[in-house]
Amino acid sequence: MKLICATILLFISFSSSARTDVMRALFLADAPFHGDATAKHQDSFEMNGEFGVIYASGNTTGTTITGKLNAKQDLLRWHHRYVAKVLYKQNEQVLDSNSELVTSAQSVFVSMQSDYKLRNPKNRLFIYGEYEDDRFNSYEYQAALAVGYTEQLWADEESEFTYSVGPGYAQSIAKENTDVLDQTGVIIRAAMEYEKKFNDKATFRQYLSTETDDEFSRSFSETSLAAKINGSLAMKLSFNMTHNRSPQELDEPLDTQTSVTLVYQFF
Repeated sequence: MKLICATILLFISFSSSARTDVMRALFLADAPFHGDATAKHQDSFEMNGEFGVIYASGNTTGTTITGKLNAKQDLLRWHHRYVAKVLYKQNEQVLDSNSELVTSAQSVFVSMQSDYKLRNPKNRLFIYGEYEDDRFNSYEYQAALAVGYTEQLWADEESEFTYSVGPGYAQSIAKENTDVLDQTGVIIRAAMEYEKKFNDKATFRQYLSTETDDEFSRSFSETSLAAKINGSLAMKLSFNMTHNRSPQELDEPLDTQTSVTLVYQFF
């Protein structure tokens, strides 16, 4: 519950900040750079947050809370992107003839990517890092660090497409008293993002990433559709998939999550 309260307070603490159009920066974690490199540059910082709560009662009782913060900082030669996500879920279970709520999911994910702009700002060199702590998987934590090349293939008023690829190093440390082994080694990380704006109020986004070596791979996909409610608020429907491949047998290598969240533009 401390994690839930901290997340809510973090959202509230920025509610009095300056607002801009939410659809311009709805997906700030991976938004590419726009503009003429010869034009006068102004440093900027933008951030938005997503929050969703699902409560079920009756035959099944439980609560699911999801939260996400996206931020970007655009400097003259650098472009930084930050992501933080939390998931918390409780379900009612019968223990010794008594019903009580038991935590069934709890995870925290953070990542950062810094791009160094080359002569053409659509071409960049990047360094990427991520960390995940999932209470209910077989690992104490999973982390990765990668460097490589990013390119924005096209960007106009209706759509844009960006990809990045490069080598890296990943580490997954197994929990004690489990049959899973530590996974460490050199990987190849690749990611792509496609965004399509249907009009001023609706945006479709597809994001894919994978980190892989000869024996291990971890892939993530997010498909989402966002609809603007007002100048600072939007509603987002998303479908996420996470697939893990490792030498050990996994009960369910594919995890999926469907969510409806509110997106609020802080800066």
